[in-house]
Amino acid sequence: MRERATPLVWALFLGATVYGHVALKLAMTGRGDKTREVLGALASPWAITGVAAWGLSSLLWMRLLAKDTLFSAASTASLKYVLLGVASLLFLRESPTANQWAGFAFITVGVWLVR
Repeated sequence: MRERATPLVWALFLGATVYGHVALKLAMTGRGDKTREVLGALASPWAITGVAAWGLSSLLWMRLLAKDTLFSAASTASLKYVLLGVASLLFLRESPTANQWAGFAFITVGVWLVR
């Protein structure tokens, strides 16, 4: 097996992925789901930086895949769901339900078991 990706690459990947989701949510705050409104949101700084973060996360994902198996990398990448829950709580003032917190715990344990 090849050498595994460094924790720094994982941190950058997860950070870029989570930032992209949060930024796009902020770009859509107060807008509807009509095509015109979604396209209008694309010009916002939140959307521009969110899409750029997703581009960066895609490049980092490719680097991670070069160092690890798809199964192992995809399992570890599921930590983004836990981090998105924390980010939604901290930055968007959303409140995950008890079931969602339980799901986050199961994901974390699952990643630990797979790695």
